[in-house]
Amino acid sequence: MLYQFLAAVFLILLIVDRWKPNKFVKLHKELGNDWTYVPILGNILKIVGSKEKFVTASLQLASQAIKRKHKAVSIWVGAKLYVVMSDGDQVNTVLRTALDKPFIYKFTKPILGNGSVFAPVHIWHPRRKILMPSFAPRYVNNFVSVFEAESKILADQLEFEVGRGNFGCFDYIVTYSLISVCETIFGETSDTQRTLDRTFFNAFSQCLKYVTDRITKPWLHIDAIYKLLPMYARQIKYTNIVYQCIDNVIYAKRKLLAKNDAIEKADNPVKTDKSKPPFNSFLELIVKNSKNNNEKGYTHEELREEIFVLGVAGTDTLAVGTSFTMLMLAQYPDVQDKVYKEIQEILGDSDKPLEAKDLIKLTYTTAVIKESLRLYPPVSFITRHCHKDLELPSGLVLPAGCDVIINILGVQRNPDYWGEDANEFKPERFISGHVPPNGFIAFSQGARNCVGQQYAMLSMTTVLVTVLRRYRLKPATNVRRTKDNKLRLAFEVMTKEVNHFAVQVERREE
Repeated sequence: MLYQFLAAVFLILLIVDRWKPNKFVKLHKELGNDWTYVPILGNILKIVGSKEKFVTASLQLASQAIKRKHKAVSIWVGAKLYVVMSDGDQVNTVLRTALDKPFIYKFTKPILGNGSVFAPVHIWHPRRKILMPSFAPRYVNNFVSVFEAESKILADQLEFEVGRGNFGCFDYIVTYSLISVCETIFGETSDTQRTLDRTFFNAFSQCLKYVTDRITKPWLHIDAIYKLLPMYARQIKYTNIVYQCIDNVIYAKRKLLAKNDAIEKADNPVKTDKSKPPFNSFLELIVKNSKNNNEKGYTHEELREEIFVLGVAGTDTLAVGTSFTMLMLAQYPDVQDKVYKEIQEILGDSDKPLEAKDLIKLTYTTAVIKESLRLYPPVSFITRHCHKDLELPSGLVLPAGCDVIINILGVQRNPDYWGEDANEFKPERFISGHVPPNGFIAFSQGARNCVGQQYAMLSMTTVLVTVLRRYRLKPATNVRRTKDNKLRLAFEVMTKEVNHFAVQVERREE
């Protein structure tokens, strides 16, 4: 029976491959790529094989694109055509015009539902209106107290690694990131740690792994095949674990909010709980804002989806971005010295709690973070779908139904924008004032850009300040690199460093 099913699937794929829409065949002739085409498979042999191969392919496509008339290439993944772009001006037009994300949505929906980051436009648009006020500076700035408290715990943990040689800093950073994200989402530190235990963390990581597998393995793109495999059942299992944990926290928070509302309305209100954090959590803000925009507010399912997406979007992106920055500081001691000097000049050795207004003054530190994000964006590509014909600045017309892959890694290393030294680490680019307007898109562009940019920058800056005040980062020894001595990168939903961001640390001299 299985062989008959597979034979039928093969026959269907062969027919689909033979009868591709003419408008896409014509578009591919105009763009194309330098890779070999294989019937049914398309160009995927250059992509599959390893997580490193996927990133290498992205860089190869970027290199091909800048040499072509329209600064873009096209690839066949099976019978599906994708236009891959690495030109900032072309990309800007797409991101401001085409807002749907069908490609990535197909693989995230079973886990994240209709969470607004990946949802169709008709779902994303009203939810974005509710989310945006929650990321206002007056709320986000208050989270610095959380970032500082958790980064101090991180710094204490790094004491164990002093003098012990190479270690992967990512494990420490991702723990900091997950706990601080959960605390700012849910509010109560003790409740968060009780409810979101190691079982949750493991299930959360597994969910991300399944999304990666489906994106990087085209044979898993077909739902009929994927649902027959054991990994589908495991995906459902881990997703349900995450949902249950989030449900428990939401129910508890709603109950607490209802109780607080009743106290505020009472004639003789009792004193407020002194253990309550000195900020409104995202969960509280979203619940309140949803009521302001809709009398019924978010349904429980909608709220759960948004919370899950915030956790996914915040945890790994923060951890990867911070880890790459620490890796760069370890490899460039002169840059690290400048960052430390700026920290000393602006913040000194005072025990005064960090505040957003002080962190914003660290202009060189901010430049270092942005340069790290430029060379090593945690999200290396995003997708868009054209519902109608779209003409680009180059004159190329993307036909209705066309899917576009925005190669962020390629845009941010494009020598047309950054010069011949585009692959070199030079934070001064972001000090000079000559940053190309469409050359840096680590937080995306247009209406569907990242709402958490300020949150991310404050979190990463706080970690660097706290760690560098106590330690000096040093490069790892005996670490395997690429042939041209570059970092080895792999795609795991986020773009990560193969050696787990290996560094060494030593205490700073008094």
